[in-house]
Amino acid sequence: MPNKKKRSAEDAALYVESLLFGDDPSDSEADVDKYDASDLKGAINKDGSSDEEDFTEEGLSAKEVALSISKSIVSLISSVDGKVLFTCSGTMVDHVGSATWILTSATLVRKCDNDYDAYQEGDVKIEVLLHNKTITEGFLAMCSLQYNIAVVTIEPLFDLPLVKLHDVPVCYSMLCRPVIAVARNFKSKTLLVRCGEMTRERSELDCDELLVCTCPVSKVFIGGLVMDLERRILGITFYDKDTVPFLPIEIAVRCLEHFKNFRTLKQPSLCIRGQAIHKLEICNLEKICYMYPELSSGSGIVVEKISEVLPENCGSIEAGDIICSVDDIVLYSLSQLTSIFLDKMVAAMPTQDKVTVQAEIRRPRDNTKFVAKLNIGIASGEHNNCFNNRFSFETL
Repeated sequence: MPNKKKRSAEDAALYVESLLFGDDPSDSEADVDKYDASDLKGAINKDGSSDEEDFTEEGLSAKEVALSISKSIVSLISSVDGKVLFTCSGTMVDHVGSATWILTSATLVRKCDNDYDAYQEGDVKIEVLLHNKTITEGFLAMCSLQYNIAVVTIEPLFDLPLVKLHDVPVCYSMLCRPVIAVARNFKSKTLLVRCGEMTRERSELDCDELLVCTCPVSKVFIGGLVMDLERRILGITFYDKDTVPFLPIEIAVRCLEHFKNFRTLKQPSLCIRGQAIHKLEICNLEKICYMYPELSSGSGIVVEKISEVLPENCGSIEAGDIICSVDDIVLYSLSQLTSIFLDKMVAAMPTQDKVTVQAEIRRPRDNTKFVAKLNIGIASGEHNNCFNNRFSFETL
């Protein structure tokens, strides 16, 4: 008897779908055939449209979490002069006026030959694939290359649920835990889920606020969500060849609020770069905790670099110092610090004035403690287009 060809996971899924729902002409690929197969290669998940079945308790929980938000997860495809630019995922997060807002990645409209420039509304065509497999026109409302996020609007769909975005606990990034990445594939029109762990690794991208997970994603997941199994939204998926970085949700939430309130998005500037204490090597962490027992919980930000630009904004802080708190708020992560600065920018934006905060500092090399005044202003100039640490202020 000849060997039967093994059915792929994708073929099996399509077979089951046809049994359940029949052959739906509207579900054919005719509406995406206008794009060349080579153009859509970024839209095709490298692992196919279906995951290997995981019937463990964790695997079933992951599917349950993904299905709870599936109606809000979309796929987006951008094109310029009829040629596909990029395809990624997004999430319906708000109804504003006569439009529904979709949060996604700025990579959707970033120019291929320039990481620091993006297409403007009117220069790029955007199509949005909804959960019901219909495609609608999208419009670019906001693009922030420094935060690598964008807002695309579509005609209001009040009957579809929105994903509500909220802050997670301030010390959340210290804990490794199971997470999932959720996306939608434009080619297959299916919901995609990948399981992994949130780690305490440092992202290799030039943005220290980013968190990292191990979900085995492809580029189609860019702009999608990272969630834990308790249905918390943790961030917006980015992509790197060796790791899976994601933008913490507390930063994305504030970016959306800034844009809603001011119709613009400004980058707070200081001139400091650093990392959270709990990410240090154990040998250094032990020395710090011996000198300052109050930091043994892992709180604090280690200053690694002070820019030569506007050093007076940093008070007397030097590289090697530890920022323990800002305005009496104990710090646990860089994303928390950036969130505080973004909140302070609300007061600064109407007048463009600087905002002063008080930071409690520890200096391990001479075992001293002091309070420094930090002046936070609105960044301006070319560095606004750079994707780097949000509270850095460096000359290009």
